[in-house]
Amino acid sequence: MHPSNDIRGTRGAELAGRRIVLCITGSVAAIRCPELARELMRHAADVRTVMTESAARLITPQLMHWATGNPVVTALTGGLEHVELASWADLVLVAPATANTLSKVACAIDDTPVTSVVSVALGLGKPIVMVPAMHASMYSHKLLQENLSRLRSAGVHILEPRLEEGKAKLPSVAEIVDFVLGLLAPKDMAGLRVLVTAGSTVEHIDPIKFITNRSSGKMGVAIARAAANRGAEVTLVYGEGTEKPPSNVRVIRAQTTAEMREAVRRELERRYDIVASAAAAQDFAVERPAQHKIRHSEPVEIRLIPAPRIIDDVRQLAPQAFIVGFKAEYNVTDQELLEAAAEKLRQNQLDMVVANDVSRPGAGFGEETNEVIIVTPHGHEKMACSKLEIANYILDSALAKLRGSAR
Repeated sequence: MHPSNDIRGTRGAELAGRRIVLCITGSVAAIRCPELARELMRHAADVRTVMTESAARLITPQLMHWATGNPVVTALTGGLEHVELASWADLVLVAPATANTLSKVACAIDDTPVTSVVSVALGLGKPIVMVPAMHASMYSHKLLQENLSRLRSAGVHILEPRLEEGKAKLPSVAEIVDFVLGLLAPKDMAGLRVLVTAGSTVEHIDPIKFITNRSSGKMGVAIARAAANRGAEVTLVYGEGTEKPPSNVRVIRAQTTAEMREAVRRELERRYDIVASAAAAQDFAVERPAQHKIRHSEPVEIRLIPAPRIIDDVRQLAPQAFIVGFKAEYNVTDQELLEAAAEKLRQNQLDMVVANDVSRPGAGFGEETNEVIIVTPHGHEKMACSKLEIANYILDSALAKLRGSAR
């Protein structure tokens, strides 16, 4: 096995057994393709690459061979590579897709390895995703937009570009991977409704200054992303955070702890099957925030009072839901962490508590990984892995409980 395959499945197994043909055309955004291919592989996909002649002048086929561990097709021969690849693929991903390639496919013109692979895939009824990248003036061209409509009517999925700085830019690698996961990941949560809180909250000292914490929102966003990709209808109540919310979830923004608590209470007037309270809401609020900017000319005394707890009345509002709480501690032993999680589980009548010590390497705010102790009424388990893997473990446990077999 090619050494580059060592990364396969390191972020999750959602694409295990799935085969993706990545078609690269002659946009400068092709420089993102090694990263894109490897991120798909981290979700366990097998990726093979096809490049146009123009793309191969921007990044080398050898680079994509390194990235995927598979040989790269740059020309069609008697081996009928276009037929073999399209037949092999579970999905054909054209990223970046130039105006030239988009229009050729829309008009059934097959004069490059990429357009020929897409043509065969269309005939075979394989899922096709095209991700445009070009100058904004080209993207807004009336005839190109007509061609995009033709592609959509033929069943091609178009992932819209980001329009900024006069360009129609390739979406982030995470957005493209999310889109692919949304198409290919198992839909074992279809019909379920999931409510997630994420990020930190802020409590104002005056109109400018506030207290908060360093939560990035990564854990909560990972849960929302995983649930949506598995077919659930997801609402994310999001405070402050650096992690971008997935495009396939409904997002409600909240700033203070009271605002987040009110948003959760309002949402729970509707039925939710799973509630994951992953937000790092403030424990304390300022008793009397100043109405004007506090000057630094003299000392100021600030009195903090306990902030409302978001999780406190969730069980009463959602008696049938699978409810997950989170517990963050600092510089404690595993036993102390376990005891704190078990107490929270008992006090709030939760189905699960995920506890971590944010002082530990690879387990703090902003990290892609986490080291947690997961506590349920049936016992506990320690995990050290990616936040996405933890998210899917939580969801697997919730599904097992909802279907009558506690994990």
